[in-house]
Amino acid sequence: MARAGLTTPGPFTPRRRLASASLHIAGLSTLAIAATAATGLVIEVVYGDSQWRALAASVGVLGAIGLSAWRFTSLPPDAGGPRGAVRAVGVAWITISLAGAVPYVLADVLPWDLAIFESVSGLTGTGSTVLAPIEGNTHGILFYRQMTQWVGGMGVVVLAVAVLPFLRVGGLQLFRAESPGPTADQLVPRVSDTARRLWSIYCALTAVATLLLLVAGLSVYEAVSHAATAVGTGGFSPYNDSISHFDSVIVEAAVIVSMFLGAVKFPLFYAAFRGRDLRVFWRSSEFRFFVWIVVASTAFVSLLNRLDGMALSTAVRESAFNVVSLMSSCGFGTADFTLWAPATQIVLLFLMVTGSMAGSTSGALKLFRVQVVAKHAWREVRRVRHPSGVFPIRLGRAPIPETIVRSVLGYVMTYFLIAVVGILTLSALGSDLATAAGSVVTAMGGVGPGLGEAGPAANFLVFDFAQRAVLVVLMLVGRLEIFPLLVFVLSARSSIGRGTGRITAKRRLRDPGGSSATAAPARR
Repeated sequence: MARAGLTTPGPFTPRRRLASASLHIAGLSTLAIAATAATGLVIEVVYGDSQWRALAASVGVLGAIGLSAWRFTSLPPDAGGPRGAVRAVGVAWITISLAGAVPYVLADVLPWDLAIFESVSGLTGTGSTVLAPIEGNTHGILFYRQMTQWVGGMGVVVLAVAVLPFLRVGGLQLFRAESPGPTADQLVPRVSDTARRLWSIYCALTAVATLLLLVAGLSVYEAVSHAATAVGTGGFSPYNDSISHFDSVIVEAAVIVSMFLGAVKFPLFYAAFRGRDLRVFWRSSEFRFFVWIVVASTAFVSLLNRLDGMALSTAVRESAFNVVSLMSSCGFGTADFTLWAPATQIVLLFLMVTGSMAGSTSGALKLFRVQVVAKHAWREVRRVRHPSGVFPIRLGRAPIPETIVRSVLGYVMTYFLIAVVGILTLSALGSDLATAAGSVVTAMGGVGPGLGEAGPAANFLVFDFAQRAVLVVLMLVGRLEIFPLLVFVLSARSSIGRGTGRITAKRRLRDPGGSSATAAPARR
């Protein structure tokens, strides 16, 4: 009989497998990072660059670690609970954050601390960088860097659910723990099928974006690199000047469309394709709200820039690009908006906080939550006039359950509380207020460029080790949408406490008189 915690496998698997959901999912996630490094290796070989040995070693090391963790572990029968799923997702993200740094370190591109920052920034889709200069690196390293944002955009755990149909135990909780947005839309009854459909939509949108960029005149390497981070709303570019490197209106228009596609709720694409009806998009109140904010913000920012002396055509061009870039949390740059008027920067900061649609690859609060909070505030105003009235909150024609309203309000309050703590911490560590506020908002929202010294024309080398460590934590908090990571930390803390308690209890059983004698020595 197998011992508790071990399972008996089939003839082609190890004799005993440790039952651990955390290690099992971490192993699969590490394999995803190894596969991502393999794409960089292919590009490195094609271009005949010099870092192929480092990338090959990364693929080998990460592949061996990931395969071992996956093959020698299995999902326990009790992996279906929320706590176990959150723990597995938390361990997986910490693991891939470290694993993603390996290619940078082995290629001697970045030291460990900066490599971890670049890895977390890529996988969370943030886009803040410490790689300088960017263009001084080989094609394979830069392509790997781009693909970390594409893989992290949809989520490596969702990928694990997609490629493992037998992950039915705990699959739904894992899916919900990592999927961006206040709710995880399940397209079909089977969670694995839902995950595969989401990844199919993601791949299709990336292909469309690649085609648009090819038509705009980019090479295959450039088109795939930028399509991956545009649809993944990450914002990394293999060029120091980001999209302004091309200085092309056509390229910028193609990137705007690509970022917009990545910021739209993915289930809407599925519904439109299945029903052959594009009106599905406009029937969504969140989509209409998204379009309205993009158009209104572009017009307002263009007006402010025009009043500040910018030519009309330049004002419209740069305003439209940066509004979509920041609202989608992509972070591509065509201009240094820290040089724009303060009122303009406030509008852009607001867009960085709100984000775009839930169920997309974008970060920040999401417009669904903004709508709920705004309608809740209006409901309270109406209750002042009609204290006994019943005013359900609706998005479109559908009423929102009060449980979701309370959840949204709690999330928004927690989001701003963590942001305030982050700003105070960075300020205490030496950053000015504008830089601290902009970097915290961009880290939690997964945007990339900030304000002050960390604007789009700079990088995050302006921060020291302690400040970057704070930003790494905030990037993970924002990507996992706060609560899963908080539950993971509290669960880990309670597990450590229970372990310490058991050790103390065993010591007391072994030496019942020793502790009392030590604690209370005999009186003379």
